[in-house]
Amino acid sequence: MANKSGVPGERQRLNLAHELGHLMLDIPSNVDEEKAAFRFGAAFLAPAEIVRKEVGAQRAFMQPEELLLLKRRFGLSIAALLYRLRDLDIITESYYRNWCIDVNKLGWKQREPNELRPEQSNWVRRIVLRGLSEGLLTGEEAARFLGESVKYEEPFSLMEKKAFLRLPLEERRKRLAEQAAKFSSSYDESPEVDGIGGGDFD
Repeated sequence: MANKSGVPGERQRLNLAHELGHLMLDIPSNVDEEKAAFRFGAAFLAPAEIVRKEVGAQRAFMQPEELLLLKRRFGLSIAALLYRLRDLDIITESYYRNWCIDVNKLGWKQREPNELRPEQSNWVRRIVLRGLSEGLLTGEEAARFLGESVKYEEPFSLMEKKAFLRLPLEERRKRLAEQAAKFSSSYDESPEVDGIGGGDFD
């Protein structure tokens, strides 16, 4: 499942959802496979019930700013959003075509405003770090899997854990704070940590 680097997040999401459509759908030979996969992708990212709840059952006019907010809400490009709204009969065919003309005039076909950051999966990193923590991988093997050096601590033995728990509370807190500070740069550089608590997770 390939995805071009440097693609804005809103295009990346639909590209990936569309590829999922190819895997999930049993498309008849008399149906355009690409169109069906893209329709699946749009429906996956912007389900009809939620779109109608957010936008309304029918709209005669939409402000550009509203489309930009919906873009952030659903993670789809404005062009894909408009196509989805037309597909759901929320906007008419003629209004959709008028908006397509405006999108061209505004230059949004090549580059839209408020581009979303591409998403990055941390699944492989988590699996490698888990393997490292559980002693299934060495530090060298983990670095080879991730293509970079890995900061890690050797797991505590049972005796070391018991010794740590026997320390005074303030000493334990001090040591944990030192460990957290040591690894803080890894969290600062992670795109998944950005915006936790303030994203669109409705």
